[in-house]
Parts: sequence; structure tokens; C-alpha cells
Amino acid sequence: MGCDMISVKEYAYAKINLYLDVLSKREDGFHEIKTIMHTVSLADELTVSLSPAERTRIRITVIGQSKLPTDSRNLAVKAAELFLATTLISAEVNIKLIKRIPVAAGLAGGSTNAAAVLRALNKAFKRPLTEKRLLEIAAELGSDVPYCLLGGTALCFGRGEHIERLPERLHLNLVIAACDEHVSTPFAYSELDRLYTDFKGEREDSSESYYNAIYSSVLSGDLKELKLYNIFENAIFPSYNGAEQIKEQMLNLGASHALMSGSGPSVYGIFNDRASAERARDVFIKSGVRAYYAHTV
Repeated sequence: MGCDMISVKEYAYAKINLYLDVLSKREDGFHEIKTIMHTVSLADELTVSLSPAERTRIRITVIGQSKLPTDSRNLAVKAAELFLATTLISAEVNIKLIKRIPVAAGLAGGSTNAAAVLRALNKAFKRPLTEKRLLEIAAELGSDVPYCLLGGTALCFGRGEHIERLPERLHLNLVIAACDEHVSTPFAYSELDRLYTDFKGEREDSSESYYNAIYSSVLSGDLKELKLYNIFENAIFPSYNGAEQIKEQMLNLGASHALMSGSGPSVYGIFNDRASAERARDVFIKSGVRAYYAHTV
């Protein structure tokens, strides 16, 4: 399949977890999870430019984050490689990535970049792959990539690749804050394995009734006064106390809810309106903490 030189721009939106529990460790080494994820407006920007070529060549230029790899260790590059291999297309691909989402912060920054590349290439080549096939490729790239491909509000389970889309009824004003701590996902899961040998036992917040209450609130579009839940807080806060302090400060600044996202250490707070959220964001920034206003996409 050939095409003239073409460029496609995609926004790669961050996600937050409204609920995240780990149910078990699987025989394949992955973990069985149950999570409700929600897309927010904090986003990276990707421009994917391509032209026909006899041999595939993929380059990436990253603006705003000098430490990201530019080879196939970068999920955006890996996504392009996998898409072209799957479709048997040869092309020269140049990816320009403007990075705004904090790295290794529990916001799916790498996963959402990979998803954006898949969407961009499928558009550029006039959709050779169905949504189902794109989701299969996304699952090969990482557990959060299928969700990031679709976005919105969704219940995800399995290792994250099974997705139940939920109604778009939430309208959130958020502050997302991240201290200068980076948490690797393998470390986070190893800490959970150490804390919960078989992930059983009495954990009130992860009970079925507690989950059902949060699920119902998400469906209604009103999170009420429920305490949102993320099992990773139990594993991360002892080693990364900056994240716990940010959560406490979010609540002190008037957030109705505050929770660490993913495996952390970024924390988000939900505020009643944009003005109060922006005031809280400014307090964090003045204290030297990276903070962003975001809202429901």
C-alpha cells in the first residue's frame, strides 16, 4: 500500500484510575486486575509523518523530556514497528512527540503514546485494520494500551486488556500533581506481591460491595462522598512519602476526593469547579511540585 507524504496529528490523553484493585498473580507472571479508568485532558501531542519507502525506517523526536529512549524501548516506536509488520507495509515514519504527561507517574504516558501512534497510522493508511485488530496489537504492547486506544470511562479487567465501556457521565475538574519521584511498574507489583501473598483476606475497600458502590456512582455521574480506592497506595506510600503528602495536601486544599493514579506516584484531586482547582494547582506549583489542571475529555 503506497501513499504520498502525509502527516497525522493525534493527542495522547492521560488516564486516571477511579478504582484499582489487584485480584491475583497469574501463572503467566501478569496480575489479574479490576480497574475503572477515566480519560483526562492532560495530553501529549504526536505528529506522525510518513512516506513510501522500500525499507521501513522509524525515527522519533521527543520535545519536553530528554531522558526518553528513541529506539524500540520507546512504546511509540514499538507501536509503529508492530503496526507496519502486521500490515506488511514499508514506510519511512517520523514521529514528533511533545511530552507533557509526567513519565513513570501512573498516568499511562507511554501507553497512550503507543495508542496514538496506532490510531495515526491506521488513519494515514486508510484504516487497513479493524478496531478489534488494533486492540489485539495494543494488548501486545502493554496492559493499558487497549484502554488508551479507546479512551473514555471504562471498566478494565484481566491484565487490563478486557474493556467494558461505561457511560460518559462524569464531569471532573482535577489537579494532577507529581513530585520528582519515578515508580517503575515492576517495583510496584513486587511490593504488592510482598504485602499480599495471595491477594486474599480482609481488605474492606476492595470488597465487592465497596467496588459496586463506586461502580454505581460512576454510572450515575456522581462520585458522592465515597473514598476512591487504589491498592497500590499501600505499596507505594511507605517508600515514596512525597505521594502521600501530596494526597493529604489535595484534601487540605479542598478536593472532595484524592487518589494516587495507577502505580504512582502522581496523585489527582477532584474539585468542585475549575477556579478552585486552578487555585490548588497554583499552590503546588509555588511549592515546587509539578501540577496540572485537567478535566474530563
